[in-house]
Amino acid sequence: MIEIRKKDLEKQGYRLVGNHSSIKVCLWCKKAIRKEDTCYKHKFYGISSWRCIQASVTQDICTLNCDWCWRDVSKTKVKFGKTDEPKEILSGFIKEQILYLQGFKGNRDVDKKRLEESFKPKHVALSLTGETCLYSKLPEMVEEIKSRCMTSFIVTNGTVSEMIKKLIKVKPTQLYITLPAPNKSIFTKVCKPKNDKLWDKILESLSLLGKFDRGTVRLTLAKNANMLNVEDYVSILKDVDFKFLETKAFMPVGFSKLPYEAMPKHEEIKEFSKELAEGLDIKLVDEKKESRVCLLMKKDVGRKLNF
Repeated sequence: MIEIRKKDLEKQGYRLVGNHSSIKVCLWCKKAIRKEDTCYKHKFYGISSWRCIQASVTQDICTLNCDWCWRDVSKTKVKFGKTDEPKEILSGFIKEQILYLQGFKGNRDVDKKRLEESFKPKHVALSLTGETCLYSKLPEMVEEIKSRCMTSFIVTNGTVSEMIKKLIKVKPTQLYITLPAPNKSIFTKVCKPKNDKLWDKILESLSLLGKFDRGTVRLTLAKNANMLNVEDYVSILKDVDFKFLETKAFMPVGFSKLPYEAMPKHEEIKEFSKELAEGLDIKLVDEKKESRVCLLMKKDVGRKLNF
């Protein structure tokens, strides 16, 4: 990564690890340490927001250039240079997370117990930026996370179905596959894929979701972009064996090409979710208004990790 890009990312709050990885301490982690609020993953699944590392093993590396992405997509590449080892990356994540959070020791508003716990992170969310499944050593990364008694939440756009197949053997704690559009034509328009085979790759990845204990479908929704054609989403998802379905509003941050007006209100996300739930014969079981996200399940059972 060239030096000017590193400085740009560091100004944005990223902490770079090795040749292609990074962390960024999220807003909810900071809020949780101050005991102000927690993220939706805490509300939905029992994850301790103050002990969660938001990270990427594929900084600036992706197969898509979605209109709602917060990355500077002009910097996007598909290929790696030198590939780092999972053990080195995870140790780097933990080190950078602790270094960043040290600054909270001088904050009188922190919850001291949570702050101390934050120095011993328990959760790794590979969701920050880029396409996680392009990292060739991802299965080994999952195993490394497990070996340290931590949970792994992996978010993928589903375009690398070959890696999804490999992950079946190691089973991350929770696997998210993003369904970015209701059909191929809208996908091509708003996601600008690197080649014309990637829509079929997403469908293939979705077909594998039932092989994971906590398979999750994510819809990141933007008005006048992909928040339409509910019946097409239903048509795709009716045969997908998922445990969780999340619907979340696009947020106009970073380098997103969409205007502020494209961000749905929580009430709009909730209404869209209800239409999906009706079409799929499932239930809307939880929501977090501040994050503009809803959770849908067939049965509201077994979702809390308490880890």
